[in-house]
Amino acid sequence: LSVIDFTDDNVMIDIDFPSIPTAGDEFTFTCTATVPERLVYVPTGFTISYDFSGDIIVADNNPDATQSLVIRNGNVFSRDISLNPVKTSDATEYFCEVAFGDLGADNDNNGMLSVTISSPIMSLVL
Repeated sequence: LSVIDFTDDNVMIDIDFPSIPTAGDEFTFTCTATVPERLVYVPTGFTISYDFSGDIIVADNNPDATQSLVIRNGNVFSRDISLNPVKTSDATEYFCEVAFGDLGADNDNNGMLSVTISSPIMSLVL
């Protein structure tokens, strides 16, 4: 039996923007944390924010944002953010931080969301 130290290098964080949304549509993106198999410990914090320090929480500061509960599937934890409707002002950098406080480890990752606008439709009546 070997025991290794649990560090932030043991947690892989990813932000998945499945597409580039169009302003006015509903859009959901996901933050996932993959931990070593057989880890029987849940995160003490799972934050999706607008800033590296994790102080400006998306769900607390955007009235159009809803945040899912943290879901565990084996050794993968995930949390969704839905923006309904997504606006051009939502095109910004997002940060995901997952903390394992009692183990003394946390990790984060960031991603940039782009938002497009739909082309105007013009009809000519002659």
